[in-house]
Amino acid sequence: MYKEILLSDKAFIGIVLSSVEVYKKECLGALVGVQTLEQIIVEHAIPFQAVAKRTFTEVKPNWRKELKVNELIPQLMHLQKLGYFHSHPQFGDHRGETSLSKYDKESMQETEIEIVVAINEAKRSSWWTESGKELSGTLEGHNIRIAGFYREENGRIKKCKIVCSYAVGFDYAFRRR
Repeated sequence: MYKEILLSDKAFIGIVLSSVEVYKKECLGALVGVQTLEQIIVEHAIPFQAVAKRTFTEVKPNWRKELKVNELIPQLMHLQKLGYFHSHPQFGDHRGETSLSKYDKESMQETEIEIVVAINEAKRSSWWTESGKELSGTLEGHNIRIAGFYREENGRIKKCKIVCSYAVGFDYAFRRR
C-alpha cells in the first residue's frame, strides 16, 4: 500500500532545526501525528536530547528516557507515535545521504515511518522543492534533503513521497532578495 507523508509546518521546523543544531553529528527524534490508509500526517517532531551515544555516523538513544517520552505523548496530545526521524550529516568528504543504513532498517517497526535528513555544506543556495519523493532546499549554508520510509506489515520498507506545502512556500514568504 502506498503511503504519502505530509509534514506540518511544526514538524518541518522541528526536523530541520534539530538537524542543523547538531550538524556534524546525527540527531534523533520521535514523530507524532495521525495515520490513515493513504497518508501519514506528521504534526510534531520531538527531538530526543538525552541520547546515549551521538557520533558522525550514528545515534543510539537512551531507551529508558525514550520510553518515558513515549509514555507521556498520549497524556499530552491525542496523537499517535508514528516513528522516528534522524539525520545523516556530511563528515569530511563523505556527503550525508537519505538512504537507510542497515541499522536504520533493523530498528524500524512495522507500520512505522522513518524520516532521514541528509545535511551537507551547501555550495550554492537553492529553493525548497518537492522533487521525486524527497523534499530539498538550503538554509543558512546547509543543503538539506528529507526522505521518508514506511515499513509495511509484511516487513517490506518502501520509500514514501514527502509533502510539505509550508516548506515549498517558505522561500516565497521568507527569502531575502
